Amino acid sequence: MNAANQTPARGGRLRALLPTLLDVIVPVILYFILKKLGSSDFWALTLAGVGTGVYALVNTIRRRKLDFIGILVLLEIVLSVGLLFITDDPRLVAIKPAFYTTLTGLYFLFTCVVGKPIIYTAVTPIATDGDPVRTKAYAQAWNESRPFRVRERLMTAVFGAGLLIEAVLRIVIVYHWSPAKLDESFVVSQLPGIIVIVAVLAFFRSQVPAISKIVDGFQERLEQGSRRTNGNPAPAPTA
Repeated sequence: MNAANQTPARGGRLRALLPTLLDVIVPVILYFILKKLGSSDFWALTLAGVGTGVYALVNTIRRRKLDFIGILVLLEIVLSVGLLFITDDPRLVAIKPAFYTTLTGLYFLFTCVVGKPIIYTAVTPIATDGDPVRTKAYAQAWNESRPFRVRERLMTAVFGAGLLIEAVLRIVIVYHWSPAKLDESFVVSQLPGIIVIVAVLAFFRSQVPAISKIVDGFQERLEQGSRRTNGNPAPAPTA
């Protein structure tokens, strides 16, 4: 893949990563703002979670599609409202994200064995940058290359397992600290998520060269076939 194609891809990866970073950073910022304004731990955590949930719901409505992310958003809002009536324990609200992380991790692992892995589906627009030939080559790589399918499933499985580990660590951290130290435990409980994101991105980066090489091969075959169909001779092989 040439440099011209890599620049848009980097921009696409950043756009794809932005919602995840916001899910980690925004609740912490909102929590401390609300605490400064005099809210209790329970209400600060609840409103911070609902605020990010509403933001995600607006994006779901704009897409006009209730996908897995949209379903998680609805569950988050319902659970947040439900907690208002059944508990006043701020630690339970603090571990609420672990519920969605667990569902997401299980869903990732489910797609590894049923249908196409979610990572393959999610990164297709980024990996192909809207190029129809590249998009067709990407689809052919999935249909015809076992190493390609194995790597796509492996990437999805690693991400899913990382999410499950993050959920467990969040619960352990929050309940390891006393309720009096909720501020500290809430901040520290975000660290596993950040570590998972960094580790997953590093692993994905290690897989990209091999995956790109496979897709490059299919794209070259498509382009050569197109040249023959149009009556243009294929270029002489280079040394």
